[in-house]
Amino acid sequence: MEENFKNKLGLWMFIIIILGFAIGGYFFTQNIIKDYDSTKENKEAKKTDYKIDKDKDYIYFINEEVISEKAEIFYRDVVINLSTQETLTETLKKENRIYKNTIKYIKDTEVLEDIIVYNKDGLYALNFREYTVYEFEEYISLVVDDYNYTCFDDTTFAKTKSYIFNIKNGKLLTENEILKLYNKNMSEIKEQIKEYLNEEQTVFDNEELIKIDETINDFNNYSLYINDYGKLYISYLVKTTQVDYNEVMEVN
Repeated sequence: MEENFKNKLGLWMFIIIILGFAIGGYFFTQNIIKDYDSTKENKEAKKTDYKIDKDKDYIYFINEEVISEKAEIFYRDVVINLSTQETLTETLKKENRIYKNTIKYIKDTEVLEDIIVYNKDGLYALNFREYTVYEFEEYISLVVDDYNYTCFDDTTFAKTKSYIFNIKNGKLLTENEILKLYNKNMSEIKEQIKEYLNEEQTVFDNEELIKIDETINDFNNYSLYINDYGKLYISYLVKTTQVDYNEVMEVN
């Protein structure tokens, strides 16, 4: 009887010890996994957070200087708030300084005032640029449009370019990478543009206004970007018999 009791007691002790190891091992394993996951998440967060200034947007502007409120001409420096793009930020700042040095005033030139189209600010001529920023998921697009201004012709479009960044890896996408995202190629896009321009074609003095073939065959002044809704757009120069202009179109 006493021996039977000892055997039962030994069995229960064995079960309790096994349960203790099992329960302790479970909580130990869970804590190790949590610590590992937490460490992994922290490392990944550090690895993927390329922001230089955590309190600012990925793209922001500084040093704004108004040249003409009515003509909407002003200068500002763009800052790409990614540690991988500091060189590009400096490049864009240098380009902006070059543009600021193009400002000429009427008082410093010899010009007949009766042929001036717009003269409220005393501007004779200058080059300037405008920036537009779009954000969609991990992609941020910066579109840079350059313009010429003269007191004779007012503001005319000059050229466009764009930069698309992936904030998860801090990299600048190439054109091929952008097109691959949307399963497109430039030949398809040119065909779409040609079709659109044919629909928009007008005749002036028995002459077609839009130079469609010249626009397509000399197609090097354009920019691709992803808008706030994830659509791929292209901004491009349209050549005409009069004044060339900028057109924006969704890539279907």
